[in-house]
Amino acid sequence: MKKFGDFFFFIFFILIFILSDSMNEDAKAASYKVKTIDFYTKDKIKDSLLALEEWDISPPSFSNGLYIIDINIFRTGRQIDKMLQQSSNSPGIGTYVYRAHGAGSYTISGQGIDGKHHIANSYLVGYQPFEVKNVMMPLYVLSQRKSYMLDEKQYRGRLDVWQSSKEAFYYPRGDCEDHALALADWLIEMGEDARVVVGDWNGDGHAWVILFKNGKEYLLEATRKTRTLRTKPYPVAILHKEYHPQYMFSREYFWENDGSKYTSKYSGSKWKKRSQYHKT
Repeated sequence: MKKFGDFFFFIFFILIFILSDSMNEDAKAASYKVKTIDFYTKDKIKDSLLALEEWDISPPSFSNGLYIIDINIFRTGRQIDKMLQQSSNSPGIGTYVYRAHGAGSYTISGQGIDGKHHIANSYLVGYQPFEVKNVMMPLYVLSQRKSYMLDEKQYRGRLDVWQSSKEAFYYPRGDCEDHALALADWLIEMGEDARVVVGDWNGDGHAWVILFKNGKEYLLEATRKTRTLRTKPYPVAILHKEYHPQYMFSREYFWENDGSKYTSKYSGSKWKKRSQYHKT
């Protein structure tokens, strides 16, 4: 009987430890919560919009080159521009994947508002509307500031149009990648490790943001207005099996998921760093 008593005491101790650890994680997550968007923040949003001019939200700058890591090849800005020109001349293609033997899918491009293709990294232009200290604030501001609208409705039948991070904050409507680009770039300017992810959500093409913070991965979704509450912490990515990542990029690097599309992990050996983007 004593052995059984010791065993049950051990199990009870483990359960208490797990519960305590979970409560500690909840406490950490709670520190990122946003209570409300106050009048000061609303004024900052207004000031940021007034500061943007039409010339200031022009399409992404030209590339200064792209280093393809696996095959150790550097493509110059002129070569990249020629490659993008060919994609721009392909009617109906909003997002284009570039592959090379031995290099996998080494980058993607998206068609901008100007009708031209630009490398995905270049849409992260280095824009922060205004400074905030709480990492939850950019997600909440964008979820309230920007309305979701399909590209074909906003751009007269064009199926896939990308807004740069600055354009995405300036224009009040956009689809998933527009929300993701604005959010990721804001977080990057705050010094966070945030990346745009392209894949599918329950079978439908989608884009979202992954934030790497304090050894954890958080999935950020600014297009879901009803679920982005002021009192909810960032969701842990591993719990969201309905998101199926294929590619991931920051301002500088591009990764390809070389493992299962059903993974909910955004780091590890299956994520291959394919290229490094050089911007003028």
